[in-house]
Formats: sequence, structure tokens, C-alpha cells
Amino acid sequence: MSETATLPTANSAELECPQCQHRITYYDVENSTHYACPQCHSYFEYEDPKPPRLLGKFQAGPEFQPQLIPLGATGLMPDGQTYRVVGYSARAEAASRAYHWGEYVLFCPPATYAQLAVYDFHWSFIRPTKQLYKVQFPTSRSAYVAVGDQDYRIYNKYSPVVWYAVGEFDYDIREDEKLEVTEHIDPPYMLVEEKAKGDAHASWYLAEYMTRKQVATAFNLPAGTLPPPNGTGAIEPAPGEDTWQPLLYISFGLALVAIVLQILLSSVYSPNTLLQYNFATEQNLAAKDVLGQSQVLVTPSFTVNGPTALYFDMHVGLDNQWLELPVSMVNEQTGQGYEFTKTFEYYHGYEGGESWSEGSMNADATLAQVPAGRYHLNLYPQSENTTSLSGQLSVTEHPVLQSNLLLLIALLLVFPVLQFIRRGYHESSRWTNSDYGPQENDNE
Repeated sequence: MSETATLPTANSAELECPQCQHRITYYDVENSTHYACPQCHSYFEYEDPKPPRLLGKFQAGPEFQPQLIPLGATGLMPDGQTYRVVGYSARAEAASRAYHWGEYVLFCPPATYAQLAVYDFHWSFIRPTKQLYKVQFPTSRSAYVAVGDQDYRIYNKYSPVVWYAVGEFDYDIREDEKLEVTEHIDPPYMLVEEKAKGDAHASWYLAEYMTRKQVATAFNLPAGTLPPPNGTGAIEPAPGEDTWQPLLYISFGLALVAIVLQILLSSVYSPNTLLQYNFATEQNLAAKDVLGQSQVLVTPSFTVNGPTALYFDMHVGLDNQWLELPVSMVNEQTGQGYEFTKTFEYYHGYEGGESWSEGSMNADATLAQVPAGRYHLNLYPQSENTTSLSGQLSVTEHPVLQSNLLLLIALLLVFPVLQFIRRGYHESSRWTNSDYGPQENDNE
């Protein structure tokens, strides 16, 4: 929407306000019939050759809903047409003046009209549509309009009151106060149904959300002219709306690729058990100054076909005691060592008529990128007493590391999950402004 706004050629004219004689420029010479003076805020009717007829004044002044785009400004709208702002009105719901908004009348010669509405500084471009729509369950709070695979859910219903106006109009805008307006939304679009109270015939309009940047660019407004929006707009797109579906496809696609690669690698590099070692701890009498120090246990040698990950699975039989097990794996050719320590503790008992237990007799560890070579393990068990403890230890190369796969999948899904939460909060905020939201339905 950065293209230059070029308006089709059209004649303009001037007339005098019958109240203050302020000269007013108007652009739809053929069709405009009603005018609001920007000087004295009088509202009058003028149809050439009849003289202007004063109709009165509006109830509020320009401060009620400040006009942000001047009359006469031109802008290129989402439908590809260039419009001129020829009129502006400030409106509110009849039931509550607190809910007020502004409507700009947009004119594209020779006779095309549209509207630009702003509520809480959220902008919507609105065009009339000749299509007639059928409202499903029209008397229900869950009413909606089905259009193809889109469902426009009822969001608001009200009658408007015009509090202030300026510019030209091709009809008496006070007649809008006789309308019942129903809004159905499927962000970033809205279907607006207007019909006179008690009348079955309805006129329909299609609204499309515009960001303040789009509006400012369209009308070539200086930076900062349009304030930032308040809260969540009725048809404001959820965060990341344009990238949400691609994000899901990419994230879940990569997760699927990771799973397939894990399966393929598992079939090519199947797990291979290198060592199964049973051991029993014995007190080291030569080191009795160290509490519970047992003799060093040395395992048989085993060959690693690396580089690969090694998985260590350990179990120690404990009975209300603990064991600390430092493990050192030594490359017998290079002397390079790999070390880790695991602590086991298991306690149990019977108290208050119930059995209890805490801790575990099992532990595991993983070493990554272990080079090929011949290795053995040195075990340095330490416990709180001299009781001999038995245990088992196994070493497996090319293990299926489900934790790595799960971690990768979790990382791939972090951003989609965060976006899902943001979008959910956005949607919840949207419906807090409606009498027809899910929160209301839940309370019925």
C-alpha cells in the first residue's frame, strides 16, 4: 500500500453553512445531500437548486471521538482503489455512550463509497456487499454466518447514535439511529448486518482489519499521527497469523524427520552390549581411616567401536543405606580417562500403618563421542558402613538415546507452543469485549 494514491478526476464544489456562512468544500456533487459544518457543527440538508435547510446540531463536539484523518485526504485502500475522506461521524452504542467509535466516509468517483472505522484505535476498512447471507441460529447466542469454510461468529449487536459529524453525506445519517447492527467476526474479517428495527430486509457489509501503519501509509500521514491501539481489536489478527500455519508445518515436519532419522540410525547402529559386570563391595582395610572406603574394583577390558556414545546402566542392592560410586573409564592405549560419579540411596520403613520408601537403587549415565579403543573401568565404591553390597553394571555402545530425541523435539516445539499460548491469550482477550464470547456461554 505504498503506491501513490491517484484519485479519478471529479468535480468539487463549495457551499455556505446556513448557520455561520463558513464555506464548505464537497466532492460528490451529484449525490451528497447532507452536510455537517466543521466550524459551528450545524447539520443541514442541501439539494440544488433548493436552499440549504438547517436540521440542527449534534449532541457532542469534535473532542467526543477525535478525528485523526482530515477531510480531503486521499488514500489507497486494500481493495486497490483510491478514496477521498469526505465525511466523518462520531458514534456510540445507544445502550452505552462509553462504547464509541469514529467512521470516515470514503468516496471514489464517480459513485463508490466505503467506510474506515476506528474503535480504540483499531482500524477496519468496510465495503458494502451485494451478497445476502443467512444467519444460522439467529436467535441464539451462538449465531454464526457460514461462508464457504469460514464461520463468522456473532460478536456484537447494537443500535448506533450519531453524536458528532463533519463533512458531506449522501443520505441523512440520523436515519442510522433506526438501525439494528449485528457484527459477525472471523478475524481479520467481519460481516456487518444492518436492518431497520422490525424489518426483515438486511444490508450487508464486509470489514477488513487494517493496522495503524497501513492506514498511516495509505493516507501519507506523519509518523505518530495515529495512536497505538488499545487492547485487542474485534478482528485484530492473532500474533503471527501469517506465519502460524507454516510454523506448524515446519516444526512438526522437522520433528517427524528427527524421528525417522532416529529410527534409521538405530537400524544401522544397533545397540551393542560391551560389558556386563557383577560386583560386590569389600571394606579396604588399608584405607580404614576413610569411612566406608572399599577396595578399587577393576572390570575386564572391552573394545569400543567409536566414536560413539556409551550408556552405563547400574544397580546396587541397598537396604536403608547409601552408596557413592565414582567410575573412571580408562583408554588402555592412550591413558585418556573419562569420569563420572553416581550416588545411590534407598530407605524404607513402616510408619503410621503405612509402608514408605524413598530413593532408588538404580542409576544410569551417558558418555558422548567416545573414541575407538580398548577400555576398562575402575570403580571406587564408598558407603556409610562395612556391609558388603552387590551390584551390576553394563556398558552399551550405540545406545538409542531417547532423551536426545525428546530434547530435540521439545526444542522444535518451544516456539510453536509459545505462539499457541500467545494466540490463545489474544483470542481470550478478544472475547472479553463481547457479550457472546465463550466465557459468557460457559455461564449459561
